Amino acid sequence: MGAKEAAQQVLKVLLGQDSHPDPYLELLRLGAASEHIEAKVVVTLIVPGGLVTGTIVPAALWEEKFTRELDDYDLRQALGAARDRIEENGDKGRRLPPDSRFLHLRDVTYRDGRASHTLPFWRGPVTAVSGWTLGEPEKN
Repeated sequence: MGAKEAAQQVLKVLLGQDSHPDPYLELLRLGAASEHIEAKVVVTLIVPGGLVTGTIVPAALWEEKFTRELDDYDLRQALGAARDRIEENGDKGRRLPPDSRFLHLRDVTYRDGRASHTLPFWRGPVTAVSGWTLGEPEKN
């Protein structure tokens, strides 16, 4: 997403013309999607069942990781047409429009009770987030 598109989206959120469950979280998502912002924003999300902590990344980065991982599974043939279409659009400089319903994180830690699990990437619906904060919990 270029600077002009990002500015237009941010303006819509600030003016209340774009409805999102949390406009501040949406601003962070849009900032991560901008090609001109390289800041690494770490957030902790409260989701059903636990806490998810990670760095917000653009949907395109998650999408690239997802399509590369399809090669590791037998799903490659079943999802081959969809993967090929995503790659073809990427090669032509076209991307599917960003889906504002989802948030994408990398270097993720999921905490449920006393257990902690690490994941390379995470995708979750913004509507599942009941609360959030910048940063990560202290390690005990």
